[in-house]
Order: sequence, then C-alpha cells, then structure tokens
Amino acid sequence: MSKLEIAIFWTLGFAGALTMVVGKLGMLLFGLGSAPPEDPAQAAHWHRKRRWLAISEMSALPAFATIGVTATIYWNLPAITSVLISMVLGALGFGFLLNAVRYFAKRKIGEIE
Repeated sequence: MSKLEIAIFWTLGFAGALTMVVGKLGMLLFGLGSAPPEDPAQAAHWHRKRRWLAISEMSALPAFATIGVTATIYWNLPAITSVLISMVLGALGFGFLLNAVRYFAKRKIGEIE
C-alpha cells in the first residue's frame, strides 16, 4: 500500500468520523439551551461548557481516522472499512470516553466515593 493510498484512507476516515461527531456535537451544544443564563456565574459556566464540548469532540477526530486506517491496513480489509470504523468510533467511542472522564473527575473532586 502506497503512502498516497494511506493518506486517502486517513482523509476519508477523518471525514466519516467528522460526520458522526458533528451530529453528536450539535445535539450536545443545542441541548444546553440557545441562550446563556441570566446569572453571570452560570453564564460563564455555560460558555465554558460549550467551548470545551467543541474542543474535546474535535480533538478526537484524528485519532478516529488513524485507528480506522490502521485497522484497515493491518487486517487487509477493504478501503471503505476505514470510513466505517471511523464513523462507529465517532458515534460511540467518544461518548464512552467522556463518561469515563466525567466519572474520574467527579471522583477526584469528591462527589463520588
């Protein structure tokens, strides 16, 4: 497999993961409410949450694409498989990761024993 083919697979995997992540990100961001709360402290928290949801979702995209391409090359799968793997990771994998991070963060600050 040539380097050009690997780059094409990675780009397609990135686009597939992007499709899934953007849909989920839109759902999360619009679920916060369209307008910030009246209270200045809650409004600051609202803005911070919106920003970090976007950053955290988008930062995972290169990993999803890389995992999809690596699995496709390693197991000699058809090229479309890398896109499908990336889409599944974008739809499911990051949600599971966020739940784990939330659990450990709550445990660290003492909300969960």
